[in-house]
Amino acid sequence: MEFSVRIANNQPGTYLKDPMSNVFSSNPVYIDTDTTVVLNTNWRGTSGGAAFVGKIGLRPEKIIITAFGGTTAGTVVINEIKSVGGGTGVALFTTWVPTSATGTTQEFDLVGTSAGWHDFIVTGVTAAGVALEIYYRV
Repeated sequence: MEFSVRIANNQPGTYLKDPMSNVFSSNPVYIDTDTTVVLNTNWRGTSGGAAFVGKIGLRPEKIIITAFGGTTAGTVVINEIKSVGGGTGVALFTTWVPTSATGTTQEFDLVGTSAGWHDFIVTGVTAAGVALEIYYRV
């Protein structure tokens, strides 16, 4: 399966979809597989992005969702993780991905948002068949 997306250097290209290819070490953060607290793939988890920027959060500037072949309609949600108990907290970002989105991108400009995201998980990207890019500043 192939799709077109910008990764790390913001250069368009064609890449093969690789399961579990989340990339937290770049800006933008690239997520195409759901993240969880249980597997430590949340932002502050041992396999998450905090390992690359320290235990601080990030301030999202832009989110791009790229739909590739086999897209299924669904909701993509970024949830805060509660500091006590590690359960799922409030939704920081939610969007609907229609089936007709295959081969398209959705862009969301978040410049000027005041709240930082300290710890979060992403759900829905695996089921919907999309890739999520989070451009941020720390």
